[in-house]
Amino acid sequence: MSISADHDDNRSICTTCGIQYTSTNRRPYRTGDEESGDGCVICLDERQYVAPTGQNWTTWRKIEEDYKTELVSEEKDRRVVRIMTEPSFGIGQTPFVVNSYRGSVIWDCQAYLSDSAVAQILASTADKPLLGIAISHPHFYGSSVTWARKLGCKVFISAKDKEWFVRDDRNVAEVVEFWEGDRKVFADGLTMIRCGGHFPGSCVLHWDRSFEPPEPNLPTTGVVFCSDTFGIGSDHSKISFMYSYPNMIPLPPWDIQALWHSLRPFAFEDIYGAWPGNLSYGEGRSKVLKSARRFIEMEGWTKGEWKLED
Repeated sequence: MSISADHDDNRSICTTCGIQYTSTNRRPYRTGDEESGDGCVICLDERQYVAPTGQNWTTWRKIEEDYKTELVSEEKDRRVVRIMTEPSFGIGQTPFVVNSYRGSVIWDCQAYLSDSAVAQILASTADKPLLGIAISHPHFYGSSVTWARKLGCKVFISAKDKEWFVRDDRNVAEVVEFWEGDRKVFADGLTMIRCGGHFPGSCVLHWDRSFEPPEPNLPTTGVVFCSDTFGIGSDHSKISFMYSYPNMIPLPPWDIQALWHSLRPFAFEDIYGAWPGNLSYGEGRSKVLKSARRFIEMEGWTKGEWKLED
């Protein structure tokens, strides 16, 4: 935690996925001339993609010139705050600040976080601990080491996805913890759940709001922050389970079954996705189960070949 984030200003960031690398001099390339540059291991994987024009790189310092960060509270629960990069950058995900009575967790990450947003987050968490930055899967690693150094907290990533973490510079271990197992509990009611599927370590964040002191007009039910572990459909009621979202490769039935069994013990009504408006209110657990059953059936499996219990 003692290393200044200023050292990170010129590290290479992929413009397609927003992942920050250790090196400062990664080379772009045009499609068809790949050997002249440096590829992004995240984008070269079939779950992501290289831009049609080729690979491009930027830095935190360059992003800072043209982008800003806005913190926007969710309409139905002001304790949930989206961290929005304007204009949208990379994949376009919006991390969250989840403000529990027992402490706050930042869920997921992006390529950039303005100094004013850092100050706002630190001010809003001054009277309770900032429990860390919990990241769902490799596509959302962003500039997590820089975020952690600026915010003075740690990053928590499933050890199952350690191979995809590209920051290997000195002292990174001070701010990144690759946790083992299937659940990481940050506080009463705040649990990171490894579901697998999209990546072996793909996670969701579950917040049981019944642990919170009662306040008028604030929900007390459970909520899941799903990231890409599963996706919310355009009708806000159907759920999708994908190995690759941009390339439209579905998860196999056994991965969907394992995902459901990871979620099954948890009650939740609402689901928050990684993009503004990507939400599902009410009966969240039932929607996931119903959609999982439907998804597996559409993949050609009969009911006797799989079992998803309520």
